[in-house]
Amino acid sequence: MGDATCLERLGLALRTAMACLIVSLTTLYGPKPLRHFTTFPAFSYLTTILIWLSDAEPTYGEVLKCCVDVSCATFQTIAIVLVSVVVVGPASLGNGLVAPVAVAVASFIVAFPASTSLLTKRIAFGQIVVVYVTFVVFNGEMAHVLMLPVNVAASTALGAFASVLAVLLPFPRLAHTQMNKGCKLYAENALERLNLFVEVMMARDNTTAQVLIARAASLSEAARNTLKSIKLHQERIAWERPDTRFLRGKQKHPVEKLQATEFLMRGMGMALGSCSSFPLGMTRDELTRLLEGPRTKLAPRSASTLEHQGSLKWNLEVGGSLSTAALPVHFFQYCVELFRGDFSKRVNRSNNEEDIHPENEGLSMIKRVLDTLCVWMARERFVFAFKCSVSLGLAVLFGIMYNKKNGYWSGLTVAISLVSGRQATLTVANSRLQGTAMGSVYGLLCCSVFQNLQEFRFLPLLPWIAVTVFMRHSRVYGQPGGVTAAIAALLILGRRNYGAPTDFAITRIVEASIGLLCFVFGEILVTPARATTLARTELSRCLDALLDCIQSLVLCSEQKNQQMSDLRSKQAKLKSHVEALERFTAEALTEPKIPFLRPLNAVSYNKLLGSFSKLSDLCLYVCDGLTNLSGAQPTIEFPWDHVTHDLKSFQEKLHSSVKCLEETASTSSLARLQKEMKKRKICHDVEAGTTTSNGNHSNMELGPSQDDAERFSVSFVMLLKEATGKIGGSTAEEVFKSESALCLSSLGFCISRLMQETICIMTEITHTT
Repeated sequence: MGDATCLERLGLALRTAMACLIVSLTTLYGPKPLRHFTTFPAFSYLTTILIWLSDAEPTYGEVLKCCVDVSCATFQTIAIVLVSVVVVGPASLGNGLVAPVAVAVASFIVAFPASTSLLTKRIAFGQIVVVYVTFVVFNGEMAHVLMLPVNVAASTALGAFASVLAVLLPFPRLAHTQMNKGCKLYAENALERLNLFVEVMMARDNTTAQVLIARAASLSEAARNTLKSIKLHQERIAWERPDTRFLRGKQKHPVEKLQATEFLMRGMGMALGSCSSFPLGMTRDELTRLLEGPRTKLAPRSASTLEHQGSLKWNLEVGGSLSTAALPVHFFQYCVELFRGDFSKRVNRSNNEEDIHPENEGLSMIKRVLDTLCVWMARERFVFAFKCSVSLGLAVLFGIMYNKKNGYWSGLTVAISLVSGRQATLTVANSRLQGTAMGSVYGLLCCSVFQNLQEFRFLPLLPWIAVTVFMRHSRVYGQPGGVTAAIAALLILGRRNYGAPTDFAITRIVEASIGLLCFVFGEILVTPARATTLARTELSRCLDALLDCIQSLVLCSEQKNQQMSDLRSKQAKLKSHVEALERFTAEALTEPKIPFLRPLNAVSYNKLLGSFSKLSDLCLYVCDGLTNLSGAQPTIEFPWDHVTHDLKSFQEKLHSSVKCLEETASTSSLARLQKEMKKRKICHDVEAGTTTSNGNHSNMELGPSQDDAERFSVSFVMLLKEATGKIGGSTAEEVFKSESALCLSSLGFCISRLMQETICIMTEITHTT
């Protein structure tokens, strides 16, 4: 997998170098009329690099989409410039104080609409900076004012055209081909995990099993990244094949099937990770036959040497008698059974099941109109537009004040750095400054080596572009460092008549520093909260969403025949908060350490993210299990009242514990915290993270414990034995008994594991409070 990834990135590097080479040859040796229009070769390079390095895996469809975005940005810029020339006049725009104001106003207009993409905004920002700084450089005295936006548009079009040629030559890099490669890679990954599952179940001891489970977990993380890539390429196929837009509702996309497959694979891994002892008492032939269904789904063309089974007859004695220790094995078999059906279709149908009544249609229409108005007047859009306006305006102002001739670079540095959401501001600024310095130094070294060969000075750009593509995928520099490193070398080696290279490099580094300072100021101005603070706030929201999920689970256990739409919606809410927590945690870990401010505990938050992700999956498994059992409720006399009672008790303890943690977190001083804990009869050592109880009655304040989950498992197994023991007689009843017991035991495992993961979360939070 590593060699394939390396070759893939090398191919991208060669295509990026080809695009830059096309721009270089056109602007240096192209026809004179063409060079007359493309008077801003720096912006041609900038457009090319933004198209190729802003995205991790550009394809023909993505480049076409980028060309449309570039065209949209160009039309916006031309319209804004023409209006400003007519209203203000070229002479006024040549003023060093009026131009930054014009840049700020134009940037606000470009940034505010939500319909345009980030690339459209970045290209438009850069074009605005180039146009208005050029007015300042010439003091507003130009023979053909209207030719200025035309020249900028032609330079931009050259970069886009070079990108299209690079993605087509020597053969097209299609999203469909890349998606097929990703699907094949995922199938290989899943098959390897299935083989590991067999080895885990046959392991001689727990230590060997845990090592194999860890290997399967690493493969699961790789599969997650592969699925992201497949989903990205699937969205781009519509640009390569417009007919797929009209077939979207008639065919099932591969991503939906693969996501359902990965969901079941995660469940199988979770089941094996919950087993208490190994081996599980099954022979290798039995395991191979058991997993033949999943293997056939993953590799349908592979020839099977085993006899196909129409329906697996699950024996409750496999893996031991029906007991708490056997619940994980039963859940493993339940996931295997789901592999044999069209699970993705059922899940998608269940997700879309909602009661739509005619009397609610009017309210839905009003709600949609109100939602549209709210989106139009969203605060986030205004904040983003204000941030862009302030950052670009200040960057152009200070850039012109430092060096009027080279005042472009401070504004362009900000233009390619702005994003609509949050980002690790200081880390991004640091990466961009390092990339600018490295690219400038490389350019100066090449100028010294090719001092007597000025015509071939662009040749060293090719290996450097390849290096920057690999930098773009590195953890140290990332996309910001790779983009700026490529642009810095291109501006020195890919142009002529800009003065002494050393003087230009120094001036540009200073201008880039000015731009990055303005960028950091704008980010801090509109988003002053640290990612660490936001992560802790999001953790509280995750706990509230978890409480809502458990409350919905209690209601589902009370009313088995109702649809699971409420629990599914609460699960979707929990998943969204978990994804936000993951983003804030990743950003917080890149923040520099600031004295007197407590950093984020990386180990604890990674554990919490893992537990919350499992809880999200478990809620979906519970929904599916209750849905499957809804048709068998009249036949199976399962005492759900006992389950509901245990869930309500667990919910009350969890709610009390969460409230206690919230009150503890709101206590500002250590003295007040200890006083509050004594009042609650809880001895808590904040630094050591230990908690002891001084009274039996404090159990509710401490929240649920692992004993609650164990008692629930034991009680559930006893109830299951009683319920299935009443079914018997004919062969059909025995089959029904086996299937019902499998579904109920998997449901008991999911609820028990949900309790355990919740308890782990509360324990981890208590230790890090």
